[in-house]
Amino acid sequence: MRIANHVVGSGTAVFAAYDAITGSGMASRGIPQVCCGVLLVYTAGIFQDYLRRRDTRVVAYLSGYPDAPLSKISAATGLSQERVASSLQRLIADGLVVAENGPSALTRYYRLAS
Repeated sequence: MRIANHVVGSGTAVFAAYDAITGSGMASRGIPQVCCGVLLVYTAGIFQDYLRRRDTRVVAYLSGYPDAPLSKISAATGLSQERVASSLQRLIADGLVVAENGPSALTRYYRLAS
């Protein structure tokens, strides 16, 4: 996703700068497009860094407390259960975390993949 945002943002900025410089009569639209393209590139990196830090907190907790339920991970990391669940989904998809069913159908435990 980060690469896609960089490509789209950079492409938008370059196209808009070209449009503003060539004098196609749309300079009033070209300059804001340049700003939007640069902003897209910049915010993509910031958002990805935020997600990586959040995922790191979840992994750090699981490294010391394997087979932890979502509620304990949330309480220990200070993140909401929705954010922890989002991180866990990404980490499971990347093969870093494994989810196992607990004693009831509603209970799941998470641990680092071995």
